[in-house]
Amino acid sequence: MRWITYAILAYVTLGMQTGLSAALHVAGAGPNFVLMSVIFICLNAPRDTALLGAFLLGALQDLTSQGTMGLYSFSYGLVALMVVSSRQTIYREHALTHFSLTLVAGVLTAMVLAIHDWIRPPGSGVRPAAWPLFYSAFYSALLAVPVLGALRRMKPFFRFRSQQRGRMPRMFAAR
Repeated sequence: MRWITYAILAYVTLGMQTGLSAALHVAGAGPNFVLMSVIFICLNAPRDTALLGAFLLGALQDLTSQGTMGLYSFSYGLVALMVVSSRQTIYREHALTHFSLTLVAGVLTAMVLAIHDWIRPPGSGVRPAAWPLFYSAFYSALLAVPVLGALRRMKPFFRFRSQQRGRMPRMFAAR
């Protein structure tokens, strides 16, 4: 994977999350564009690169949000483990796959955030409602179909390499 292209994707998605997400709020829930980028990276990059990329996107979202540091990093790491382990059994290019993976990943992220808010409520001591987090997961899953479709067309810019297990490098292969 080209890390410069990854950095540009991270910059654009974090900008969209910060600026555009507030404009697209419906019933108190906004889409999670960073989660869609995590799904895209995890579907296409090699395992270790996908895990690192998802964790870094979560850390960057933690830095730009006003929540507790590490929650998005942890939840996107869990999402990355889930997506990377299920890559062998799914059709990566299908819209239903994009919808369902984003929905499950959004619910997982919402559960991590809701459990944290339940255990340690924000400064006022009043526990916030968790429903907007789950609405946001469904909203993100709906928007994931066109967004991941557009990102799929940009896949050559990332130069993802597939993992080749058990193959010897070309210079050691029998001639």
